Amino acid sequence: SSNKMKEKQFFLNIKKQLPPNTFIQKIENKFNSGFTDVIIINKKLPLFIELKSPTKGNKFKVELSQISTHLRIQANNYVSFFLVRHPSTSLLYLFEGGSVCKFCASHDLCTFILSTEAEGFLVRGSLTECLASANQKIRTLLQK
Repeated sequence: SSNKMKEKQFFLNIKKQLPPNTFIQKIENKFNSGFTDVIIINKKLPLFIELKSPTKGNKFKVELSQISTHLRIQANNYVSFFLVRHPSTSLLYLFEGGSVCKFCASHDLCTFILSTEAEGFLVRGSLTECLASANQKIRTLLQK
């Protein structure tokens, strides 16, 4: 589907922009386990990131398997993320996965609106800003 293509493009685009000495691993998801699309390490701690590239409008779909994965990561005192590319502006939005998925689960929703007002919103901007925010979030969590 065109959405799969879009997400592959999004992945390659991100890979190209990563700072040197950044580890990125795409998780090949043959069995739709709901595990995040990529793991990125650029400041010592692994970032579990689900990539979303909506084709039009400002909504993206969250699969039930993804909800369960993000909630399990959160239940184990870690944090995961959704990195979403805005279809018309190409700006990146970073959300905390656990908050997004809690919201979806409690509202019986699988469609999430891309907005700075949305549940779990962390930052909007460049890839560098999003990664910095994700790393900061994890560091804060681990210091608790």
